[in-house]
Amino acid sequence: MADSKANPAISEQVLPDLLKNTPSNIARLEDVIEHCKARQKYLAQTGSPSDGGDVRWYFCKVPLVENELAASVPRTEIVGKSDYFRFGMRDSLAIEASFLQREEELLSSWWKEYAECSEGPNGWPTTSKKIDNQENADSPEGGRAAQLHEVEEERVGVPVKGGLYEVDLVKRHCFPIYWNGENRRVLRGHWFARKGGLGWLPLREDVAEQLEIAYQSQVWHRRTFQPSGLFAARVDLQGSTPGLHALFTGEDNTWEAWLNIDASGFSSIITLSWNGIKLRRGYSASLSEKPTQDELRQKKEEEMDDYCSQVPVQHVVFMVHGIGQRLEKSNLVDDVSSFRHITTSLSEQHLTSYQRGVQRVLFIPCQWRKGLKLSGEAAVEKITLDGVRGLRVMLSATVHDVLYYMSPIYRQDIINAVSNQLNRLYLKFLKRNPGYDGKVSIYGHSLGSVLSYDILCHQENLTSPFPMDWMYKEYSRSEESSLDTKRGTSTNLEDNISNVVKEAKKIVDPVEEKMMSARSTLVHENGLSDDFSTILSPIASELVGAASDSNFKQIHGKENPHEFVCDSSDVLSQERDHLCEAKDMKLDDPMSGVENRAVEGSENAGNKEKEINMLMKEIDSLKAKIAELEFKCGGGDASENGKATESMTKQPISKKLAVGLDEAPKSYTPYIKYTKLEFKVDTFYAVGSPLGVFLSLHNVRIGLGNT
Repeated sequence: MADSKANPAISEQVLPDLLKNTPSNIARLEDVIEHCKARQKYLAQTGSPSDGGDVRWYFCKVPLVENELAASVPRTEIVGKSDYFRFGMRDSLAIEASFLQREEELLSSWWKEYAECSEGPNGWPTTSKKIDNQENADSPEGGRAAQLHEVEEERVGVPVKGGLYEVDLVKRHCFPIYWNGENRRVLRGHWFARKGGLGWLPLREDVAEQLEIAYQSQVWHRRTFQPSGLFAARVDLQGSTPGLHALFTGEDNTWEAWLNIDASGFSSIITLSWNGIKLRRGYSASLSEKPTQDELRQKKEEEMDDYCSQVPVQHVVFMVHGIGQRLEKSNLVDDVSSFRHITTSLSEQHLTSYQRGVQRVLFIPCQWRKGLKLSGEAAVEKITLDGVRGLRVMLSATVHDVLYYMSPIYRQDIINAVSNQLNRLYLKFLKRNPGYDGKVSIYGHSLGSVLSYDILCHQENLTSPFPMDWMYKEYSRSEESSLDTKRGTSTNLEDNISNVVKEAKKIVDPVEEKMMSARSTLVHENGLSDDFSTILSPIASELVGAASDSNFKQIHGKENPHEFVCDSSDVLSQERDHLCEAKDMKLDDPMSGVENRAVEGSENAGNKEKEINMLMKEIDSLKAKIAELEFKCGGGDASENGKATESMTKQPISKKLAVGLDEAPKSYTPYIKYTKLEFKVDTFYAVGSPLGVFLSLHNVRIGLGNT
C-alpha cells in the first residue's frame, strides 16, 4: 500500500459516505486507512520477509447460486487459480476503509454465516438457511417474501469498477447497480499461500482469521519438536479439510509458516519443503518474468478500474438495445462491456492525458425487453408449430418485437417499458451522484433507435394518434376545421329546432286560449257558435304535412351525422316558413274573427257544442304533431310516440340532439401516451437503425418540411 502524508487531525470516526470510492474521496482513502485505529493491528509487526500489511479484495468469477451463502464458497481453504479476480488498488482501498469502520460487526456476521454452513471439520453440507429459503419460497407467504427480497435488492454499498457495481460487506456480495445480475462472492485477502511455482493465492476468511490470531500471539515462541522432527509450533485449524494445521518456525523477529495436512491422523513425515504450502501475511505481487494471459488481463482490468475511480463522470450514455434480447445467448451487459473497452482503447490512442483525466463517459445498458411480458406472447407460443421449431423460436424472439411495436395494442406497453427503464436508471445514477450536471445521451441500436426516436419526438406533446398523423399540419388544420363545422352545424340545428317549436307554440297556444274562453262564454250565455274549422284548417293541414314529410321519414336511414344535421335543418326551415305563412293568412287577429263569427252564426247555436269539441280535438292533434316533430328531430322512433309525448316536452332539445349524435356510427383512433423523461437528452445516437423505413411506413418523407 502506498505511503501517504500523516494527518493527526483526522478523526477516528469517519462518516461512511466519505469512504465511498468517488473522485472527491479517493485521495483521502489512504490517510483514512493508515490512521484508522483498527488498521494498526494489520500492519507488519515483525521484520520477517513473510510479513506484510497490504490487504487486497477479490471477487469470484462464477456467480453465486440463488439463496447461496457466501460462506459456502470456496469449498477449499485456498482459492483456486483463476477462480477469483482482484479488485483494483483503489477499489480495494475503498472496500477496506469501509470494512475497518465496521470490523467487529462484519466479523461477527461472517462467523455466524460460517457456523450455518459448517458441521464441524468433517463436512461442508448444504446450508440449512438455503433449505429454509427454498421451503419458504414454495409457500404463498414465501412467495411474498421473495418479492419483498427483490424490492430490497435496491441497496447501496461501496461503489467499485467505475461505478457499475457495488459491494455489500455484510453478505460479501458484489452486485450490479443498473441491471439485474447475479451476486458474486467477495473475499478479503489477508493471508496467502503459494503452491509450487504459482503466485500467491488468498486463503478463505475463516482460515485467515485463525492464522491472524496465532500471529498476534506470536505462537512461534512456543516451538516444540514435531513428529516430523521439525522444531515448530503447531496450530490446528478448523476448516473443511480434516487434519488441517499450520506450523510456525523462526526466532523472535523472524518467522515462517507452512500449511500442512495430516495423513490418516498422523503428521506427515515428509519434509515441509516437499509437502508443505508456504504461507505469508499480506499481499505480494507476482514477480514472474513471463506473465500468463490471465495475469495480463487482470493487470489491464485493474488499470482501467483505477482510472475510472479517479476521473469523474461528465457524460452518461444509456444504451437502448433492439431485437434479439430474448435469445439465450444475447447479453446486452456483455455487449456494453465490450463497447466500453473499445472506447477506452480509442480514447487512449486519440486523446491526450489531460483530456482523459478531466472527464470520462459512463455507458449504462437499458434492458427494457427483459422484464416486459406481452399478452400476445403466450398465444404465439401456443400456436408455434413443432416443425423447424428452432427457426420459429428465433423469429419469435427477434422479428416479433417489430410486429408488436407496429401493433396499436402492444406499442403502449413497449413505449412504457423503455421510458420507465430510462427514468429508473437515471434516478439510480442521481442517487449515487447527487448534484450531477453533466450530459445525458441515448445510444439506440436497431429497434431501440426507433423506440428512442419515438419517445424523444413526444416530449412536448405526450399523446399521439396511432400512427403519428399529428405530424401533418394540413391534417391537423382540416381536423380542426371539421370539428368547428360539426360544432357550428349542431348549434344551427339546435337553434332551428328551437325557433320552429317556439313559432308553432306561438300559433297554437293563443288559439287554444281563445277557444277555451270563447267556449266558456258561449256555453254560459247559451249563445253563439261558429265553424272554427275554417280558421284552423289551414294551420292543421300545414303541420300535418310537415309531420308526415318524407324527409323526416328518412332521418333514421342516414348513416352520416353531418347529413342528418343538414337534412334536419332544411326540413325545419321549410316547416318554419309554412307556419309563418299560415299565421299571416289566418291569424292576423284571431280573437276578432271569433267574435265576428259568433255574432253572425247565432242562429246555429244548436251545433255549437259539437263543433267546439271537434276544434279542441284538432288542437290536441296539432300539439301531438309538434311533439312528434321534436321527438323525430331528436332521433326517436315514431312507434314510441304515444309514450314519449309528455317526456319530450320536458327535455331540452340539446340533450335530445346529443343522444341522436351519440347513436351515430363513429371511427375509433387509438392514442399512445408517452412518459416525460426525467432528463434532457444532449445527443441521440441511432446505430444500425431502420428509422427511415419506419418513418416511410408512417408516410413521413425525410427532408420534406418539418417532421
